[in-house]
Amino acid sequence: MKLTELDQALMQRMANLVFLEHRPFSFLDFIPKFDLDGKAYSIGYGTLRNKFLKLRRKGEIELDYRTNQAFYTIKGQKFGRAKTMTVNPMGVSPLSHDPISKLIARLPFGKNALHDIHLRFEVKDIWNLLSTNSVLRIGAVNKDLRLPTLKIKDLQIKATIHRSNTVSVVVRCSYAPIAVDCAGIIRLSNALTRVEEKISRLVERCNDTRSENRIDSCNGNLLIPEHTSWIVTMWHFGLDSITEYTGEKFSATWEVGQNALIRAYAKDMKVQGTKVRLERQECPNKTLQEAIQEKLGGF
Repeated sequence: MKLTELDQALMQRMANLVFLEHRPFSFLDFIPKFDLDGKAYSIGYGTLRNKFLKLRRKGEIELDYRTNQAFYTIKGQKFGRAKTMTVNPMGVSPLSHDPISKLIARLPFGKNALHDIHLRFEVKDIWNLLSTNSVLRIGAVNKDLRLPTLKIKDLQIKATIHRSNTVSVVVRCSYAPIAVDCAGIIRLSNALTRVEEKISRLVERCNDTRSENRIDSCNGNLLIPEHTSWIVTMWHFGLDSITEYTGEKFSATWEVGQNALIRAYAKDMKVQGTKVRLERQECPNKTLQEAIQEKLGGF
């Protein structure tokens, strides 16, 4: 049976969570909606439950562990049971009997920071124009146009132009998160300016080529919006321990309300050693400027 676009997006989102974010997934990662490559997908509880059931029967996913909710993973990629407890929005509640809670309470943490930042913006007719550019790779199924990954020091930025004329931009910086302070905001802004300029140059070159070939085009006034107006669809907001963590690897989750989780886990930071990371996945759905202004208030 041919997979629908929603089925493909669902499975890709599961793979991203397991292989890129290194964690299991639950219904909360998909309901009421989830974002993939700048596109939002909505799915109801009953529909998602049926799809999970079918994937389990086919052996593609399996139950990892269960607390007051079930956590699943890709077949064969086990993570193990995580701790579940209640926290207030500003940090972990002191539970003297819980070793992970006591560990976090003792550790000094650095600045609030952002990583795995997903943004999107729309430009009319951009896909039709750039699809003539032989430099861009075109997806065999979805026909997405993928720009080469832009590496700016310790940031990796991927931009994709979708047939819907939506442009999605993903900033990967798990090993060097963007601090939520003036220096960090300038660092992110400078990187996104590079992306903005790169896409603008592609548009200009395509327009020049069409003009040389005497092809009429209505794209002459096509402009890329400033990055401060791009919509933040998702990011991870958290902080890392200052000191290196040398204990056993662990992963724990804390419930914050009904639709959000805070995770604590041991993160291998390569040259910086292992740190304890606290993070919360958020979907601001606001302009970058608005979302950053709100974040300056703290964790």
